[in-house]
Amino acid sequence: MFTSWLTYNRVAEELDGRLRGVRIEAVYTQQKHELVLEFVRGDEAVHLVFSTLPRLASLQLKDDFARARKNALDLLPDAVGDTVSSVAVAADDRIVRFVLASGRALYALLFPNRANLLLMEGETLLDSYKQMNAPAAVAAHDFDSPPSPPNDDDVRAALETPDLTVTDALKQLRPWLSGRFAAELLHRSVIDGARQAAGINDADPTHLCVHLTHLLEEADAGESRVYLDGQMPVCFSLVEMRHLGAMEQQRFPTALEGVAFYLRRHFSGGGYTITRERVRKTVLRERDRVERILSKLVPPEQLKRQADQYEKFGNLLMIHLYAQPTQPGRMVVPDIFIDPRLVVEIPLKPRLTVLENAQQYFDKARNSRASVDHVVERKVRMDRRLAALDETLAALDAAEDMNALRQLLKEHNSLMDELGLTPKGEKNEAPFPFRRFVVAGGFEVWAGKNSANNDLLTVRHSRPNDLWFHARGVGGSHVVIKVGSAPGEPSKEAIRQAAAIAAYYSKHRNAKHVPVAYTEKKYVRKPKGAAPGSVMVDREKVIMADPGLPEGAKDED
Repeated sequence: MFTSWLTYNRVAEELDGRLRGVRIEAVYTQQKHELVLEFVRGDEAVHLVFSTLPRLASLQLKDDFARARKNALDLLPDAVGDTVSSVAVAADDRIVRFVLASGRALYALLFPNRANLLLMEGETLLDSYKQMNAPAAVAAHDFDSPPSPPNDDDVRAALETPDLTVTDALKQLRPWLSGRFAAELLHRSVIDGARQAAGINDADPTHLCVHLTHLLEEADAGESRVYLDGQMPVCFSLVEMRHLGAMEQQRFPTALEGVAFYLRRHFSGGGYTITRERVRKTVLRERDRVERILSKLVPPEQLKRQADQYEKFGNLLMIHLYAQPTQPGRMVVPDIFIDPRLVVEIPLKPRLTVLENAQQYFDKARNSRASVDHVVERKVRMDRRLAALDETLAALDAAEDMNALRQLLKEHNSLMDELGLTPKGEKNEAPFPFRRFVVAGGFEVWAGKNSANNDLLTVRHSRPNDLWFHARGVGGSHVVIKVGSAPGEPSKEAIRQAAAIAAYYSKHRNAKHVPVAYTEKKYVRKPKGAAPGSVMVDREKVIMADPGLPEGAKDED
């Protein structure tokens, strides 16, 4: 009911009583969607604040209002110095007219999505707050004869309209017979608004008219109410909203006071909404990251099987130390540990001797076994993190006002600091500078965002044994697998996914296959004087990658 014609009618009547004979001292704007008219009578000043916010168009009268020293823009100079003769609302339309002593008039258009203030002389548009074509129909509205309320015949005729519900029929009867006001009318009349209008009882139109008369008398009495859900205003009303039950409410002697309170509480309560959604979004983002890490951790059982297999390969190679590989890159030997009649194919690095390959398999076995405890510990840590995030989300759902939200932030202070949601956290935790992903095995992958950011990643935020990727022959992001971010060594699948990320953030994003060079970061050098993002790469390997991001990841471009 905040933007209902009934509300604007009451506001216009109250403004007429306050502003008649008062001179316009200044008209200015100092913030978006707000125009201020300063009125002066003798030594007293009063300010009419016209808000053009979508769905919140309003007129507020403020005795205490300070003009900003900077960034205030004077508007409608031809209205300055003129005096208000009367204030009235258009019959059944959301337009408030301020008649001026000069014969001109200011028209406040209080429409939900195109609010504006016009200065007109007759039907001629002289100036306006926002640019628009001359609205000849504005001045033609009836501002002098208040509309009569619908009578019994009007209601009956509206309810005979085919294919309309009772609620829709009332809205067609008068535009302001809608929303919460209509809901209250139907509640008091004990009529289901969802019923077909043509099917109601013969006595129902009379009941509607009786209760409508009582409601309009109540709306004209001058009082206003704001119904609250915690800190947030649910609705503004000129009548008692009985259909809302025992909901908390604040009562005010005038409509202007109720409007001011509604807007104050809306925007201060809005701070609660904004803060809550900011916390929720950040917690959900962190929860998603933790879940992706958990989903990509190699199970301890798999690591143990890998370790056993690596050790078996190493032992078989030691037994056949002087045998020649069947062909470059592999050796086929009897599986003496299970059945000598079976054979095992062991992958080899062609540039290494059989002994060196065996030693590498022993190293891999040792690392895989050492990784088991690391994985178990990390899973416990991530599970605890996930539980803490879920607990925070549950507490967030239960925080019904700003005080409860502040208490939540205090009780979860450590987590809030880590997520950068407190002043301390914002100060200590700078925003993460790179794109960040999780690939197979739980390894984190960081990707640069531009040339300077690429240098920052490669030169300052990569370790010698990290794996470095870049699409070959074209511009694109430097991409790094953080080898220490998960146990063991990155698998072929992790390398493939990182290469796909490098291809995706390159100028060949739309190609089907992209050659991507990769090597350990220790073989990447930044020559002195080289352009941002330019590096020299030694010992590179090349993998063909299909551009794309890991499953569940979002494009941060």
